[in-house]
Amino acid sequence: MLTRLTAAIASATQPGGAGLAEAVLSITDTLVVVLDPQGRVVRFNPAAERLSGFSFEEVRGQVLWPFVLPEHEVAGVVQAFESLAAGDYPNRYENHWQTRRGEWRYILWSNTALLDARGRVALVVATGVDVTREREERRARQETEDRFRALFEQSADGVVLIDPHDPEVPWRIVDCNEAFCRMNGYARDELVGQSVDLLHPYPMMAEEGGELFAWIREEGQVHGEGSHLHRDGTVFPIESASSVVTVGGRELILGQDRDIRDRKRTEEQLRLLAAQLAHDSQHDALTGLPNRTLLLDRLQVELRRAARDGRALAVIHLNLDGFRRVNDTLGHAVGDAVLREVARRLQEDVRPSDTVARLGGDEFVVLIPDVGGRPEAGGVARRLQAALAQPIDVDGQPVNVRGSMGVAVSPPDSSLPANLLRQADLAMTQAKREGKNGVQFFQKSLDAAVHGQLHLEARLRAALDAGGLHLHYQPQVDTTTGALLGFEALVRWTDTQLGLVSPARFIPLAEEAGLIGPLGAWVLDEACRQAAEWRLRVPIAVNVSALEVAQEDFTQRVHATLRRHGLDGGQLKLEITERLSVQDLQRAARQLAQLHGLGVQLSLDDFGTGQSSVSTLLQLPLNELKLDRSLITGVAESPIEQRVVSALISLGRSLNLTVIVEGVETPEQLRVLRDLGCGAVQGYLTGRPGPASMWTPHLGGPLPLNLPERSAGAGDGEPLLN
Repeated sequence: MLTRLTAAIASATQPGGAGLAEAVLSITDTLVVVLDPQGRVVRFNPAAERLSGFSFEEVRGQVLWPFVLPEHEVAGVVQAFESLAAGDYPNRYENHWQTRRGEWRYILWSNTALLDARGRVALVVATGVDVTREREERRARQETEDRFRALFEQSADGVVLIDPHDPEVPWRIVDCNEAFCRMNGYARDELVGQSVDLLHPYPMMAEEGGELFAWIREEGQVHGEGSHLHRDGTVFPIESASSVVTVGGRELILGQDRDIRDRKRTEEQLRLLAAQLAHDSQHDALTGLPNRTLLLDRLQVELRRAARDGRALAVIHLNLDGFRRVNDTLGHAVGDAVLREVARRLQEDVRPSDTVARLGGDEFVVLIPDVGGRPEAGGVARRLQAALAQPIDVDGQPVNVRGSMGVAVSPPDSSLPANLLRQADLAMTQAKREGKNGVQFFQKSLDAAVHGQLHLEARLRAALDAGGLHLHYQPQVDTTTGALLGFEALVRWTDTQLGLVSPARFIPLAEEAGLIGPLGAWVLDEACRQAAEWRLRVPIAVNVSALEVAQEDFTQRVHATLRRHGLDGGQLKLEITERLSVQDLQRAARQLAQLHGLGVQLSLDDFGTGQSSVSTLLQLPLNELKLDRSLITGVAESPIEQRVVSALISLGRSLNLTVIVEGVETPEQLRVLRDLGCGAVQGYLTGRPGPASMWTPHLGGPLPLNLPERSAGAGDGEPLLN
């Protein structure tokens, strides 16, 4: 049976549970040690640090036994651990711990295992209680009633002695300390002799006392959370620890209770903040409509459904005609009111299954699934135009709005989400060209850009065949010491006809054209070749597409590349985009678990742009979160952005993930990030991307990075880089 503490740890695998688990781990006096299947330390909570004398940082990633076990007990503990890792869980055992100071402590352990998606042991969770004192008391029998009374009274927690065997008063309170009385609002003489159910919202002990006593006796000491009924009628949450003790020859229950109202309030605030962040990341702040991110997600889902069911869907791109004039003449406040009213009218005029989204400015998109082809889609567009025909009243000021609409219908138009949106946008642009306030359908003749894309694709294929690509490298540095933590490899393309082509243009094209595999393989090989040539002792980071990770032979290709260049897994970091669908996640988790087993470091790129929840982090075997540059554009001035970044850094830490922030361009941004506890950054401030030849001369000494000096008190004004 899992202890309640272990159940709390397991709750971290659920969305929103990580904050609770971290609080329990930090506050509890129970030793909590989380090990991987090889016995290496993944988590070592403050109670374990205090007892052992070793810090988490000292034992992180190390096999635990040499630090705390006496030599003669190692074999037995290793055998018990191997049985647990092989599936014999949960179990309990006892052993000695030798502290850093040479003291011997006797620990009672309750152990279980957390499984991965395949049912294999991923983590071993050991919750331990230091029972040295109890052992000594039983062995020596020297503990006196006076000493027990002193400890009882001096405890900062509420302590109560309960007789679970009284036939007249169920779970009668025998004694309690002042802290227990104060916590519950009673005097001691008002509690002694009463059933502890006086403090429960319902007669819990009368109904469940037998079961609870058996559990406490079996476990020796149990921890959990519950609630107490205060004398004033309020119900408040408590954290409790209960054990069976013998006092004066009687078997009693010793309960230690702690009021956790403050902690619960903090957890609720964090939960609300997380929910708000999740909502804000996918919705337009002005209108509350879905934004582009959520629209693309829904469009991808509906396109798959339409393909499966043989149905069509329509995308209507709406742009208000002459809206800039409203802002210029009546002011932005009126403009915002107009946009909110347009959003309301559009939503009222479509079905609940349809999606109205705002892309920004005066651009809206309406997604209509299950549509009967172009005629029906055109009818919807004209109905939406009619909905906007009536003037909008803003504080007595009538404002007339009209809209140009472009319609793309799949099929026959594109089945790719971004391309379908682009086609609707092209049709809307044509509607504006033809006089505005009209409806146009996408036609291939409109798509001059398609021919440009085809030409671009042909040039990209030629570049892949002829070696027309090259890599630039950008350093990732420690914010405290300025030490080089690694390089990110960034692909660049300079075409003889097109000139410099932006990655933002050719990488999506490579994904759509089926070239992302060859492109990604080339980047990985070239980056590893350069790392081997440099003899880097820090990892080289390579971006990989979700489409690459989904390929069945991806793990084998990575492994073969590492072997070809004589690198081990720890010298490579793969940065995976946050934009993964649920299906992508399932495939990625399998592939990345294999790579993680090779020692390859895994980073979740673009985090904070709204695609992933905490559950995404828990499904993937990650080492690092990479916060998107969009999160820090105003972090030096904005307390709100600072709160968001701080929350994300704390989230990463709670999951034992390194956090790196990209896009750092100013000294002010760096100083704020350093104050928020960010340990690693990347950006123009710490080094612009450049070819390998730019960095090669500096690898043997300080890098040519122009960082600001630390603020006063943060290092006596010495430069960040040595």
